[in-house]
Amino acid sequence: MSQKPAQYIFGPVPSRRLGLSLGVDIVPFKTCTYNCVYCQLGRTPDTTIERREYVPIDEVVSELSEKLKNVPRPDYITISGSGEPTLHSGLGLLIGRIKKITDVPVAVITNGSLLFLPEVRADLMNADLVVPSLDAGDDELFRKINRPHPDIPFERMSRD
Repeated sequence: MSQKPAQYIFGPVPSRRLGLSLGVDIVPFKTCTYNCVYCQLGRTPDTTIERREYVPIDEVVSELSEKLKNVPRPDYITISGSGEPTLHSGLGLLIGRIKKITDVPVAVITNGSLLFLPEVRADLMNADLVVPSLDAGDDELFRKINRPHPDIPFERMSRD
């Protein structure tokens, strides 16, 4: 009997930064706060800053649990994928649930656009590693390169 294809889990894949990484994708394709000019996935049709449960956490955890039984032990379980993971309102819950089923460290790759929100920072507190990016040093370049949602000003990215 063949296994149902994974919806939310991909890999493991080799990563320069994280070794062997088992990916977890928790937002639909191109659900993002930015429309970066360099995005390998193409244009973001509609940027958003709406945090909500885009995919069901129970299904993600179930799929991850099964995948971990059938792959070599990864160096990290990496929450990233085809959009901005901090948009998922259950991110903190997911990280906690992952830590209950495995001792593999959890990394989150984020564009950093929502780190100004206290609830996002709280969600990320139990991750073992958070890898944010910042592509520009001023507002003009930020707008040209990242093409952010209108409610994300550069000042939020560059504050201490």
